[in-house]
Amino acid sequence: MPLTGTTNTAANTALRYLNANSAQAGSSLAKLSSGSRIVKASDDAASLAVGTKIRADVSALRQAAVNTAQASSLLQVADGGLAKIADILLRMKSLAVQAQSGSITDSERNFLDLEYQELISEVGDISGQTKFNGAQLLNGASGKSIDLSAATDSLFNPDSTHANGIAARLSGNAAVGTWQLAYDYTAGSSLGQFTLSNGTISDTVQFTHASNAVVHEGRISFEHAGLELALSNFDFSTTFAAGTQSQLEVAGGETLSFQVGVASGDTITINIDDVRPASLGLTGTSVGTTGSSVTAGDALDAAISELNAARANMGAMMSRFEFAAANLATSVENLDAARSTLLDVDMAAEMTRFTSLQILTQAGVSMLAQANQMPQNLLRLLQ
Repeated sequence: MPLTGTTNTAANTALRYLNANSAQAGSSLAKLSSGSRIVKASDDAASLAVGTKIRADVSALRQAAVNTAQASSLLQVADGGLAKIADILLRMKSLAVQAQSGSITDSERNFLDLEYQELISEVGDISGQTKFNGAQLLNGASGKSIDLSAATDSLFNPDSTHANGIAARLSGNAAVGTWQLAYDYTAGSSLGQFTLSNGTISDTVQFTHASNAVVHEGRISFEHAGLELALSNFDFSTTFAAGTQSQLEVAGGETLSFQVGVASGDTITINIDDVRPASLGLTGTSVGTTGSSVTAGDALDAAISELNAARANMGAMMSRFEFAAANLATSVENLDAARSTLLDVDMAAEMTRFTSLQILTQAGVSMLAQANQMPQNLLRLLQ
């Protein structure tokens, strides 16, 4: 390149390339130092936006995994309490059977009743004292519960969940409020049905029965409504007329809701059954006489069945949280891989580029020094 007057065009060109190569080497060095492919938004604005969103999701999912582990721990605590209550109910059943023996008198039955009543109290203590981080788990306060105090007709007794051989329990996420229950059958046919509704949700379950409409044992599950009826030696034909209706209240709130995902709706709600003596139908029972022992035995059968259902529900929720935890771990792994592809620098490729830019920078420095020597040739013309 010729020299024009006092302007060193070659030096300007060498300086331009030196500055460009030096800037690229600096950018490459920043990426290698940070480990990120995108140091500033201009490097790749679209990938930066997507990668940042994924990073936020990964952070949320990791916390959701912690929430899931805490939920599992809470359920294990609750299940431990239920297991002890189950042991107590088995002992109480033994006492009720023993009290029905004709080889003992009411005097001995009163001795058995002393233990029986203490065990009822212990069931109440366990249901009230089983807690996780201060929250009571087994008294109905940690979820929803069935309240039959509003029942005014024959399907439910206002004072007991086990009156007339029928009990109600939660089997899912039932809505809080009043539910209307209707039973109907066609006389002389083998078809009957229950209908449960709250004004918004209506769930009907049909079943077959004998011509006299007798249903002795079984469970009728309203999956859509999230409720279940437990029938024990129940006789509709002699107790209820077709078209009989009643109502029950689902009380409480979703106090144990766990966030297990990114979106606000990604939650799992835990509903733990109320297992206090009154809810199990044990309040007022005794084994002090033969008659009361028979009644207590029937109540214990229903209580044991209800407790088994509560533990089954607990086990189902524990299993769900285990799978939720596994899914979260998989999601975090896959999202981390996607984020890495978008944001993480390829160390080998970037190091190769940085080395190349270092060579060009060093060459630029050398060539700039050479270009700065070129005006010396022009000065010789003045000699």
